[in-house]
Amino acid sequence: MGFIKKINSDFYIKDDRIALSKSYFDNYHNRFTKITGTRLSCILGLSKFSSPFKTWTIMTKIYKEDMDPTLSKVGCLIEPKIREYVEKELGCKYLSYDPVQIKFDAFCENKIFGGIPDGEPIVNGHIDYSKFPMLEIKTTSIDSFVFKKENGSFFMKKDKNGYPIIKLLGEKRNSWYRNNDISISEEYKYQLGLYLYLRNINRGIFAIAFLTTEDYVHSENYIIDNHEIALVNFSINDMNQFKQKIEYAKQWYIDHIQTGVSPKMTAEDKKWLREELGQVF
Repeated sequence: MGFIKKINSDFYIKDDRIALSKSYFDNYHNRFTKITGTRLSCILGLSKFSSPFKTWTIMTKIYKEDMDPTLSKVGCLIEPKIREYVEKELGCKYLSYDPVQIKFDAFCENKIFGGIPDGEPIVNGHIDYSKFPMLEIKTTSIDSFVFKKENGSFFMKKDKNGYPIIKLLGEKRNSWYRNNDISISEEYKYQLGLYLYLRNINRGIFAIAFLTTEDYVHSENYIIDNHEIALVNFSINDMNQFKQKIEYAKQWYIDHIQTGVSPKMTAEDKKWLREELGQVF
């Protein structure tokens, strides 16, 4: 959707920052969002798709990205099957949250950090981490696809038959491997790491499902036995260093979300603003 609030009314640009107007801040600050696992990676500068500055615009609700409906469908139909696969492999049951029911936050007691884990182990009807790890599901295509930008968001380009247009065969799968072993990116480590930290545990597991073009067209027909799924154990190696990152993000939230003043924009942020607002900065 792009910017959904008005420049020079709801927000202003000055000295390479965005400042929210007093009226907008007063009326909307209670609706600003918290730092989730995905946003933590963005704030730390680890995301390939969103900068701290752009993340701020999303968290303060002056900018909105649309979700690609194809990717959304994949998540709704395939991720539950991945969860069931992990349950059988580990011999446990995982709690899957209804985002709407919990208001998109499993950590409502925390005022700054939040989000929703993909699975929390259930023993005798209660969340219990004594034997089983927290689950993080990642679905990724085997091939890299072509995307187009519309109204500030990226959408998968498809051919006349509705299939994703392939950019490079096998590229996405290859990007996950280093010397024949799965390599988890720092971005994803911090995503899962935040939820481990908030639960005061240190055991997680990634379930990585590699999808074909067919899976993006007919997600409802996805069958586990016909696909590659990798399970990778994860723990926070250096807790002191991780806590420093958490403290940095906490201070970032205090400095920018609680004040209504963005972090300073980079050259890339200025380029993005020019594209979105059609103005020179």
